[in-house]
Amino acid sequence: MKVLVFSDVHGHKERLEAILKAHEDAKYIISLGDSELKQAFLQKYDIIAIKGNFPFDSGFTHEHTMAITGRQLYLSHGHKTKVKYGYETLYHKMLEHDADLALHGHTHVMSLTNIAGKYIINPGALHRPRGMEGATYCILTFEEDYVKATWLDAESHEPVKQQSLDI
Repeated sequence: MKVLVFSDVHGHKERLEAILKAHEDAKYIISLGDSELKQAFLQKYDIIAIKGNFPFDSGFTHEHTMAITGRQLYLSHGHKTKVKYGYETLYHKMLEHDADLALHGHTHVMSLTNIAGKYIINPGALHRPRGMEGATYCILTFEEDYVKATWLDAESHEPVKQQSLDI
């Protein structure tokens, strides 16, 4: 099952629309906050949206949990769990929600961290990326025995990094 995950669009609707078109086969689409897009636009594409730290993300929650193929996901923008200073708070939120995987944005840097068999993923940012890779987003592919995470360049849609997760 294919899941499209992005964060920090900051109003760049055209870039997001191109990504949505490139991945029309995604079963779920997740925005991890700071989209700065209207709620009606996100609902039009059935996007599961999290509130970021920008005041334009009204109508969304700060966190969300969901299950995909028996795996529990915890979604957060990351500012409330202070991800810029480490993952201790986010990791404890994962334990609280019995999550196997946490997805967050906020730092504008794509990343993958494994803490005691629990994975934390940042898809990067669609606008003003801070990592060497440039603007990125992530595709999660849920298989029976593992989850594959693939980060893609936001312009070319070519893979930048790929990793299999044992969850």
